[in-house]
Amino acid sequence: MKHLVLYCLLGSLSLGCADHRIEEDNLNAVKDERVITTRLADISQWGIQKVNGFAKQGSRVVVETGVEYGGIKTIDLNHPGAMDPMGRGESSNDRFRSLSSFNSFDGETVTALDFRKGELVVNAVSFLARSGNSETVIKLPSGEQHLIAARVGDRVIATGLYDEGRYLLYSLPDQSARYFLSYPDHPGYPGLREKTKAMLYASNVLRVRPDGGAFVCADMYSGVIDFCRVTADSIERVRLVRLHYPEVEVSETPSPRVVYCQGNRFGFLDVAVTEDKVYALYSGKTYKMDRGRAFESNCLLVYDWAGNLIRTLYFGDALTGISYDRKEGALYGITQGLEIGLIKLNL
Repeated sequence: MKHLVLYCLLGSLSLGCADHRIEEDNLNAVKDERVITTRLADISQWGIQKVNGFAKQGSRVVVETGVEYGGIKTIDLNHPGAMDPMGRGESSNDRFRSLSSFNSFDGETVTALDFRKGELVVNAVSFLARSGNSETVIKLPSGEQHLIAARVGDRVIATGLYDEGRYLLYSLPDQSARYFLSYPDHPGYPGLREKTKAMLYASNVLRVRPDGGAFVCADMYSGVIDFCRVTADSIERVRLVRLHYPEVEVSETPSPRVVYCQGNRFGFLDVAVTEDKVYALYSGKTYKMDRGRAFESNCLLVYDWAGNLIRTLYFGDALTGISYDRKEGALYGITQGLEIGLIKLNL
């Protein structure tokens, strides 16, 4: 998703500006805890060199690598070296996709958004290792730039560069589209247009609670995380938590432009959820000081679904992504460097 923002803003996002005031909640209100981790496997042995997102269920791990037809692969931890691509059709239009927003809502299916075409690609995990075309493609409303999406039963929740509201609730049976809530504000730039705020908070991780009744949307370029509930016909905000705002310079003339400071602190690299908890992998680092390590984290913030911080966890391995295995009831992470390590967090 880091590359996604640069594409979507079409050159409007860059680095280098003066510092702005940062507002921050008090994370020290919750005592820090140390977590022991266990390294389970080197994913590189399956020929995978990069992981943009992953989902683990039992011995099977599905990864999105960002290459080769969107790069969704499935591996079996019990069979090193054996790897299967995602089933696909033969149409030349379908072979190449620009996938983002890799997600697994229920542990049984995985989804990824082709943000260029506005299509949500859905695959059943049980069929990913088989040959043939097992995918379902959901076309989202045209005329919009969709950035993040997740399927919840017969509906899709999405966010993007929208004028009518931050979140799209799209019904598959009747293809109706409704928009809800506003994008977060910025204290340094009151009165921004919705489309400009959409650009400012464009890079997110969206995860849906297993029962489909709530979701969390966490910004990767700031410390803003949004907790929402989903009803039969609407999306309602439960709490908007602001650990820190993005350090930016914003202009709306002659066209919207967002410039990020090199000292801007990155926010949430990934999120995993259970029925009662939200696990948010938090960076807090800056590109100016940390360079590539700003996209790694040794810190996990644990919230309840009301948006209350209940635990702050630290560990030795620097993770770039996390996934909750519902079969095992365990949390896993990915490290990337000389090897791509699959890590179990012993919570």
